[in-house]
Amino acid sequence: MGRPRGCPRRGACLRRRIGSPLLSPAEERLMDTSELRSLYDFDGPVVTVYASTDHARENAARLYDLRWTDILADLEGQGVGPATRDALLAERGDSHYRDSGTRVVVAVGEGGSAHVPFARWLPGRSDVDVVAVGPLPHLLPLLDWADGRIPHVIALVDRRGVDVLAYTDGPLPAGGVSQDTTRPPWHKAHTGGWAQRRYESRVEEHWKHGAKDDADRIVRAAHDIAAEVVILAGEPKELSLVREKLPVEVATRVVVVEGSRARDGSDDHLAGRVMDVLAEQRTRRTASLLAEFEQYRRRATSLVGAASGTVPRSLGSVSAAGVGHLEGSGVTDRSGGPRSGDRIALDAADGPRATVAALRLAQVSDLLLAEGIPAGAPAWIGPDLSEVALDPADLPAVAHPIRAGRVDALIRAALGTGAAVHSVPADVPESPTERVGALLRYTLSTPG
Repeated sequence: MGRPRGCPRRGACLRRRIGSPLLSPAEERLMDTSELRSLYDFDGPVVTVYASTDHARENAARLYDLRWTDILADLEGQGVGPATRDALLAERGDSHYRDSGTRVVVAVGEGGSAHVPFARWLPGRSDVDVVAVGPLPHLLPLLDWADGRIPHVIALVDRRGVDVLAYTDGPLPAGGVSQDTTRPPWHKAHTGGWAQRRYESRVEEHWKHGAKDDADRIVRAAHDIAAEVVILAGEPKELSLVREKLPVEVATRVVVVEGSRARDGSDDHLAGRVMDVLAEQRTRRTASLLAEFEQYRRRATSLVGAASGTVPRSLGSVSAAGVGHLEGSGVTDRSGGPRSGDRIALDAADGPRATVAALRLAQVSDLLLAEGIPAGAPAWIGPDLSEVALDPADLPAVAHPIRAGRVDALIRAALGTGAAVHSVPADVPESPTERVGALLRYTLSTPG
């Protein structure tokens, strides 16, 4: 799909309402976790800064400058040298991008080796700047933002045609098209006489052919970006025709909202409905993830209890390898396939200790971090990205384990072993024990 040209119709203009138009195409790309993993290749202290600005405020650029003045003063008070502070300041973003969003800058090294391997604008802002100094970058806010992005398609239809916009990782559409697909005449006219019915039939056929072309464009856009949700708006009758032409795999992802293709001044209303749909989708996604975690946590608790004759109070006390004897259990794996008949294996690690053990074995597919993990909670790391422990004694092969923040250490191990990172609420029953848990990609079948 090509990018929309100009703003001939309301749908083409909608991209300006969904997000800031200030990010470059390079900064709209999907978050590349390999780029984040490379941040662990550097030795020495790491400084991570998240600084926000609001273009709607008067003197926004001046206020942004003042925020950076405060940030640099804070870093100086923490003992960060002038070379590192200068490197950060050089990457705070120029005036073109300073009008909106949050600037993320990661600096590594000291003195002459100080440099910035990562700097990026994110859409959206926070009233509180984040400044972190330690042995590891502080990536949770960045990953939280990336995890919350939902690839989606917005399509506005009427009797004439369709406007399609596809969004992936940035506030601007990754692609779009605006096209009149229906041949005229577009509306039935009361011509009278014997030809009236033939005229109406011809118009209806044009509508059907146009709806098929509209649906084809929507399907291509959805497939191109693997859209999780397809948001439709427009004339009700045409919407009904278009939905009939969508294949099942796309139709099941459709959400219809109020709106039209005409430039009638209600862009803000439609943009608000789109944001509501995406927020609901994020909520459902998180709920589904926690439901899966709870399902496997309960099953594993039951199986381990049956094997030992007791029911553990928490899976945090269960080995992350998730093994034990249960003759003839017939346990199935997460895909529904059979497992060894004389072993049990867990699909979830619950609690920090079990999760850390699973990370060391590269078992984790999804790391769950609930809000409120104490900022001072420690962990220890070794040279290998998977080397993480809550106690340095658990890393016997590492001569000099390095103490780091627990959240940053868990994220390092997750990214280093290809796991996804998710922030989840802490105030729901499905939340992991002590705010840390994981879904496992594989289990070990060894004697218990």
